[in-house]
Amino acid sequence: MLTINKSCTPVQSSTPRCWTFQAALIVIVFSLVGCDAAYVGEQADHFDGKRFFHDEKDYTFRDTLKWMLTADPAVWPDWIEDPPQPPPPADVEPGALRITHINHATMLIQMDGVNLLTDPIWSERSSPVTWAGPKRVRAAGVKIADLPRIDIILISHNHYDHLDIASLEQIMRHHSPYILVGLGVGDLLRKKGFSNVIEMNWWQEHSVLPDKLKIVFVPARHGSARGLFDRNKTLWGSFVIQSASGNVYFAGDTAYGKFLASIRDRYPKFRLAILPIGHYEPRWMMQTQHLNPDDAVKLHRYLNVRQSVGMHFGTFGGHNDEEVDAHEKDLQLALVRYGTPSDEFWVLGFGEGRDVP
Repeated sequence: MLTINKSCTPVQSSTPRCWTFQAALIVIVFSLVGCDAAYVGEQADHFDGKRFFHDEKDYTFRDTLKWMLTADPAVWPDWIEDPPQPPPPADVEPGALRITHINHATMLIQMDGVNLLTDPIWSERSSPVTWAGPKRVRAAGVKIADLPRIDIILISHNHYDHLDIASLEQIMRHHSPYILVGLGVGDLLRKKGFSNVIEMNWWQEHSVLPDKLKIVFVPARHGSARGLFDRNKTLWGSFVIQSASGNVYFAGDTAYGKFLASIRDRYPKFRLAILPIGHYEPRWMMQTQHLNPDDAVKLHRYLNVRQSVGMHFGTFGGHNDEEVDAHEKDLQLALVRYGTPSDEFWVLGFGEGRDVP
């Protein structure tokens, strides 16, 4: 059965439905502080010497202004109190694979004695400032203090809800993981004092722990920016983890697109895929950036995935045009539409961990 956390206790929000232009302007102005890094290198098939690109439809600056002026965010609860979950185990045995949903795109992957953490964020806001921007409506499902040893951190791109410096600093106080990022992102992290940073290009492989697993940075249909003037100056992407336990696909942020054929051609099946299923409205804008649940189920089938798990939902409010639980009913509809058994696509509670068949 599809498992959805329904035992949370929401607190009704008084947040106005209209996202005012003034509020959006504040966030834009202060996002200027985020122009941290840009990749410098030779031109390539997805880099023109200044910016990275992909060959599918993308949104424009005019689209962004239209979105800000016409957005009608759904009213989310001010706070959701999720039931506590037991801390994740320290390790899993060789051949075993376990996934724990922490929050947003932060997932703990445990396989073959290795612990990987994706896009870690524990901050109150996904923003360059602490007083404005999308604010969390629930706590992370696992406290940083309850994390097991972290060997590897995978960062899909530099948007604030996926690359959170404050969270990385907290993790690094207690762990010394390798941090795998796209081209250009390493410059920002090294300036912030991080070590063990490995930059990767699309299709580049890295055997961080060669006796246990290999990690490949693969294309995605998305983008990057931490300010107004650094759009796509660092590389974004997804990750494929290869090990004796099977292939794992962490999509990060991505829209559906023809680039997926190149991933399917190289990897004929996946034991686990971690796919975004939230922040997909308004569709005219977000179809170039994010999967919706319908896309996610199509991708689950297209990549011959044995088990998928959803992410990127129900954490940060204030800029979402879908309800906090819209992904649940939309995913159910998509599973029925494509004749996919519900137990092939999990939606875990915040903090819930599960062993993957």
